[in-house]
Amino acid sequence: MGVRGALLLVLLAAPLAAQETVLAPPPPRPLDVRMVPVAPAPRHPREARAESVKTVDIPQAAKDEGHNGRTTYTATVGPDGKLVALVLKESSMSPAIDAAVEAKARTLYYFPATDKDGNKVEGKVDVSMSYARHDADSPGGGIATYTCGDLVREWDWFTAANAGRRKLFWPNNAFTSLTSIEAMRQGVTPSREERLLARAEREEMWLKLIKRCRKKPARLMLEEVDQPEAYARLVNSF
Repeated sequence: MGVRGALLLVLLAAPLAAQETVLAPPPPRPLDVRMVPVAPAPRHPREARAESVKTVDIPQAAKDEGHNGRTTYTATVGPDGKLVALVLKESSMSPAIDAAVEAKARTLYYFPATDKDGNKVEGKVDVSMSYARHDADSPGGGIATYTCGDLVREWDWFTAANAGRRKLFWPNNAFTSLTSIEAMRQGVTPSREERLLARAEREEMWLKLIKRCRKKPARLMLEEVDQPEAYARLVNSF
């Protein structure tokens, strides 16, 4: 074979040789996976809780006397969610309401408190309930059917029972605040002096309202107020 033939064989064989010398890529190295423990999310202590009940019913004799108000008990709740103790925190000044709230509080469902580690522990929670004939949440109550007689009974009883205590009779508070609140609803913010003046004027109107209602107990209270729709809306807002 001549020189040319040998050279041709070398050239033809070169690609084959190159193909034969190509090395496969090395297999991937296994990942070095390490299990790092994750710290549990921090917990926050939680106070004991109680089933929410707003109002109670009371005997008719107490209603006829005009009893109304709110009672608060402090309940001690065990780790098992059971009621351990009830202590009167604030009286309504009505034995009938206090007793009704205590009886209802003993039937509520309670949730135990927890510590920072999530363990159930003994805790305390305040339980408040009320009764008022003007309150729509109270059995048989509501401002829409609230008569002048109802108003006079509740007003007389409340002012006598709470003499010397800084307690608000809500129908009175709503009535005397009505002008300022309606102004704010319309985007006008009265000054402090304007609010005090408006309240003083409406306090005088309130006393005249009570006087009129004493003379016609069967009349609906809303028929005696100057802005019945706005007043009813405000009373029902709480």
